[in-house]
Amino acid sequence: MAEVERWTGGLACALQASANMTNERFAAWLGIAVRTVAYWHSRPDTVPGQANQDVLTAALKRLSETAQTRFRATISQSAQTPGTTAGSASVTDVVTSAADSISNDPLLTEGTATSESVESLQEDMMLLARSGGMAALDVFRTARRLRDEARSLAERTRRPGVLADLYVVIGQGTSLMASTAFDLGHWNESATLARASTQYADMAGHAALKAWTYGLQMTLANWRNEPDTALTYFARAMRGAPTGEPKFRLRYIASRSHALLGDSASVADVLDAAQRDRDDAEASPDGLSKSVGGEFAFGDARAAACAAAAWLDLRNGDEAARYARAALASYESLPAARRPYSQINGTHIDIAAAHLHMGDRDGAHAALGEVLELPAHKRNVSLTGRLAKVRNLLSVPPWDADPEARQIAERLSAWLAETSARPLQ
Repeated sequence: MAEVERWTGGLACALQASANMTNERFAAWLGIAVRTVAYWHSRPDTVPGQANQDVLTAALKRLSETAQTRFRATISQSAQTPGTTAGSASVTDVVTSAADSISNDPLLTEGTATSESVESLQEDMMLLARSGGMAALDVFRTARRLRDEARSLAERTRRPGVLADLYVVIGQGTSLMASTAFDLGHWNESATLARASTQYADMAGHAALKAWTYGLQMTLANWRNEPDTALTYFARAMRGAPTGEPKFRLRYIASRSHALLGDSASVADVLDAAQRDRDDAEASPDGLSKSVGGEFAFGDARAAACAAAAWLDLRNGDEAARYARAALASYESLPAARRPYSQINGTHIDIAAAHLHMGDRDGAHAALGEVLELPAHKRNVSLTGRLAKVRNLLSVPPWDADPEARQIAERLSAWLAETSARPLQ
């Protein structure tokens, strides 16, 4: 098999040619941005970062024997210069070595190139945060790659401004990894990543991102039925959260915590206070929400979904249904490509639960139609946890004595049994 000690843009392009792939296909095969492949074509002498070095080495191993033979022939031909003598080769080595040393001088790579790389990472992170239709594992893998690239750049830069921007990218990537690790059913890893994301946000001095990561830790605590822990995070977060959407989001997540404690008065109070934060958000837009958006935005849809979940915990079907329908209307008003499938399907499940609390079995069944047709690879922990609660409602009075309700419960049990993402116990 062909071996490469250090990849360059030219060698990466030779690998692409040997694999007979377009820029788009090659980028997708490697799991990188198309612009990166184009950059290698325009600058064949550039040396990719360590993360991409590893990606290219792994890709070379995946090539067929025929393609590897083509690659060996290509790099062998490029290494040969007809008519070169031993003496001239020595001169070439000296000049090439000096040029390589200077072009890779840390003082240069920490300057303009690093700034350009940071901008590219920021753009890729924004696109990932807005990719609501991607499966959780795909989001996790991409977030990890972007986080690793930012981490590699952070190790090489001495510029405080660039370093702060990289910490933000690392924090965002780690946050998305934490969120999707939870969706994939890995609770302990999710909690670890969520704590790390808060630390990176703190290192970056990014108050909005730090508030977002605290909200993530609150959400994870609520799902683990630890509302007191969630409210402890809430108190910490509110001390430094910017005015507007960050506080708006934190209060809505806290409504879930109060609901788990059975405190309906506090739920009503915190939702009322959140509306005042919403008014502030109109006057003081949050940079994280507006510039990155997607997963890092909250808005009316998620707020309504959060309130619906809180009222469900309090078994108030009427209020839960009202908020859940408002959330669904907001989600469905988005362009199709930006509709978050997980949140939409979770809202359908909450509407079903609300109907059961209101004594409407048929309404609950109708609300579950799309959810039950969801492909297995898109059934995450958030959805399985919600659906397990609906199944449990169908297993207790008054529904346990209803033959049609029992049939629905059996179908939900079958859906859960064939789903790899397990609800938290």
